[in-house]
Amino acid sequence: MRELHHIGYWVDDLAEATTGAHGTLGVGPFHQHAHVAFDSFVLADGTAILDPAYFDHSAAFALWGDAVVELGEVHSIHPDLAAAYRFSPGAVSHVSWVVDDLAAEIAHLEARGCALIHTARSGEVEVAWHDGGDLFPHPIEVHRAGAPILGMRRRLAEMAQAATA
Repeated sequence: MRELHHIGYWVDDLAEATTGAHGTLGVGPFHQHAHVAFDSFVLADGTAILDPAYFDHSAAFALWGDAVVELGEVHSIHPDLAAAYRFSPGAVSHVSWVVDDLAAEIAHLEARGCALIHTARSGEVEVAWHDGGDLFPHPIEVHRAGAPILGMRRRLAEMAQAATA
């Protein structure tokens, strides 16, 4: 069984959205990543994207109960990627899970009609984004298991505990 790791939402203004989530829902504090940089970003057809403006976004992560929530603000996005992501501020951007074998999960999802959109790597974090196919009306983000993603819940829980101490 694939276990949900986090759910993401597109927002117009990251600062406003994190403040609103905290004030309304008690979610947070948020760990923020401004202008996420990619070491590699490769489209499904093998095209390596070198222009950081192709997809420039900031993200913020927090615990919402036992779940991790990600809020993402897009600063720039290529129209083709926006279409593949079904980008719409205020909408669910993706659901995410973690696997040991990213290549096997890519093949698994593609075989079930969830076309690969791209792969990306930022430091030790390696992901594959897929179309939701018949499963979801939004993309799927699959993470390769590694220390940064596997330790995220613990780090966010420590942040929340420190904020209430």
